[in-house]
Parts: sequence; structure tokens; C-alpha cells
Amino acid sequence: MQLASIVIEQLSNLQLFATSAQSAEASVNEFVEVWRDLGCRILQQQLQAQLAAVEVKYTGARQRRSKRYHTPLGTINLSRRVYGSKGSECLGEKALGLPADGWFSQVKELGCALGVGSEFANANRLLERWSRVSVSEHTLANHVEQTGSELIAATALDSTTAVCPVVSSLSAAAAPPPERPVFYIGADGIHTPMRGGGTCEAKVGVMFWQRDHWRLCPTRSIVKHREYVATLEGVDAFREQLNRCYSQTVQQQPHQVVFLGDGAAWIWLMATLLFPDAIQILDFFHVSEYLWEVARHAFASSTEQQHSWVEAQQEALKQSQWRTVVAAAQRLPPTTTDGSQSIERLVSYLNNNQHRIDYQRYRQQGLMIGSGVVESSNRRIVTVRLKQSGMFWSKFGAEAVMNLRACYLSSSKRWQDFWRNIADNP
Repeated sequence: MQLASIVIEQLSNLQLFATSAQSAEASVNEFVEVWRDLGCRILQQQLQAQLAAVEVKYTGARQRRSKRYHTPLGTINLSRRVYGSKGSECLGEKALGLPADGWFSQVKELGCALGVGSEFANANRLLERWSRVSVSEHTLANHVEQTGSELIAATALDSTTAVCPVVSSLSAAAAPPPERPVFYIGADGIHTPMRGGGTCEAKVGVMFWQRDHWRLCPTRSIVKHREYVATLEGVDAFREQLNRCYSQTVQQQPHQVVFLGDGAAWIWLMATLLFPDAIQILDFFHVSEYLWEVARHAFASSTEQQHSWVEAQQEALKQSQWRTVVAAAQRLPPTTTDGSQSIERLVSYLNNNQHRIDYQRYRQQGLMIGSGVVESSNRRIVTVRLKQSGMFWSKFGAEAVMNLRACYLSSSKRWQDFWRNIADNP
């Protein structure tokens, strides 16, 4: 009867849509708030009754303590018996399966999704608005960072299994194998601002099937489905992350790996160790940056000449005529010391990567030569969330947030699987 009286009391406070003069928007909001408040009250009463029924099985309680639990209907308070010499153990909470940290998984997931998508102050406001869960900004930040560390630990426990061998790009020249789908992997580094001054290089990886690369028009393409990994740790830890995600994504599907990257030595060493038969391609986006640096110094007073020179060199590169580009750069008249150094950097860049810039052959094979997808991964995973104005991070916080964000923005079910496991193991 007590539940029935609560329902009747709340229903009497509702304005019926048929007689209300307020807008539909206001009516719906009022309706939702009343029913949410009703649900929250009933939920609190029911869980308190279940706790009481469980706690009669135990003796030796030292005292009762109240604890807040954040549920999908809002925050509730439950009075629990505590045990142990320090009065810190709640047997009823464990028996009932209440979350030890007070966060039910749906609210916890919402808080993390908001926290990796926006600065914590804004995320906290949205969390309260959408769930009626009110916590401090600091509490939400700690909650997101702790959950990120749990994700890192859970991911590390996943075993990495051997996958179907890739097609060897070397043996293919002698005896072309049956056509297999292409799987792209890219990696890059980006500096992240750290608390106390200075930066730390985050390493970001992206991978996707060629079939998910859609050409929308001659000048624009998108990748519909992709997987991300990210870490502030060293190359060894990143290599392990990348390999684990790769293995889980391709599984036993026959494929050919194509690895995209810039000129960083650690990237190509890692690629060679993990994927010795992969086709390595120097991202055309990064090559173009070197061309533009030369052009801006050589033709400082004419943007038209800059565009014309860069476009001519880009076309030569697409024809695999990289030596022509080197010659063109070296023929430019001396301008400034910075200009001469930019030419030296371009020449060195092309020479060091000459076995990765056979762009004519790559294009004939229908392969991507770089559309900025690796660079955009840096922006999506790190820049958008961790490099906003005035932001500085602890290593623990940055590592947790970028791992959560990489998981959240990936196209697979990694995010759903993680939260399903949390819900099953409160």
C-alpha cells in the first residue's frame, strides 16, 4: 500500500496534457521529471528493503552509515550496516551487488562519455541535467580517470592471438597471390601539455579496412569504420597496444597490411618488427608539408608561385619522380638560412624514405597514399580533448582519458563490451 500511495500522490501533481495551457515541450519535461522523481523514490525504498532483508543474515554490525548511489533515475541514499574492526565493510552491499564506488554502470558510462568528449566542467553540467546526478567537477574527473585506468588494465589482460599471415609484398612481385583485402595501419606522435610544464609525446594509432575508405568526390573521402589506440607510454607499450588491436580486428581474415606514417624512425622500426611483409607508405600529407615549407621561403612574396611550385612537385611525386623534386628544390636560388635548411630537410626526408614513396605504383594498385587520416587521428584522440586552451594533465589523467577516448571513438564494440563487463561485475 505504501508504494500505491506514493504513486497516487505523484499522479495528483501532474498536469494532464489535455487541460494544460503550457507548451508540449514544458509538459513533456514536467511529465518526465515527475515520473523520474517517482521512480527514484520507489527505487530507493525497494533497495532499502532488500538491504534490510539481506542484513538480517549477519551479526556483529558496528553501526549504520548512509551512502549515496548514482542510478539512472538519479542519486539515492541507502542506510547500511557496516562491519569489521574499522567499520568499513558492508556485507549487505556485497550480497546485493551494489556498486562499491556508488556508480551504477549506466550513469558511470554516461559520465565517462561526457568526460572524454568535453572539458570536465561542461561534462559535469550535462551529467546533472541528463541524469539528475550531482557531483563535483573534481569527483567526475577522478571518476573518469579511474575508469580509464580500469580500461587500460582490462585491455592488457586480453590475449593477443596469431593472425592469418599477410601477403608478402616482396614475394608478390615474383608470383602475384590471389587478391586479398587491404588493411591500413597508421601511427604518429603528438605532444601533450603536462602539469608542471613541458609536454609528453602521445602515440596514436589508427587502423581500418580499405573497403571502409569511401571516396565521396575527387577531393574528399571518409573512413566509415576505424579503430584507435593511444598511449603516453614508450614505443614498446604502444607496439603492444597496436598489435593487440590489430589482432582483434583482423582475426583470421586473409589480408595485406599497408602501413602509413611520417618520417619518424620509431614508427618504421615498429612497423618492420610487427609487420615485416607490410607495404610501407610515407604519408603524402607529410611530404607535402615539407614542400610547402620550402615554397614559403623560396617565394615569400608570392602565394601564387608557392602554389604553383608545390603542385608541380606533388605531381612529380605522384609519378614516382622524387629525384626530380630533389633537383627542383636544389635549383632554387639561395634566399635565407632558414630557406636553405628547409631544402636540406626536404632532400634528406626524401632520400631517407625513398623506398616508401613509389606513389605511382601505389596508386596503380589502388592504395591510399595518405589523405591526412593519420593526422586527423591525432586531432580526434588528443588535440580536441587534451590540448584545449589552459589544459595541463598529470600522466595518469592524460593516459586514462586518451585511452577511454580511443575506445569510445572506435567503430567496434570495444566500448560496449567494456561496460557490459562492468555491469556484470559491479
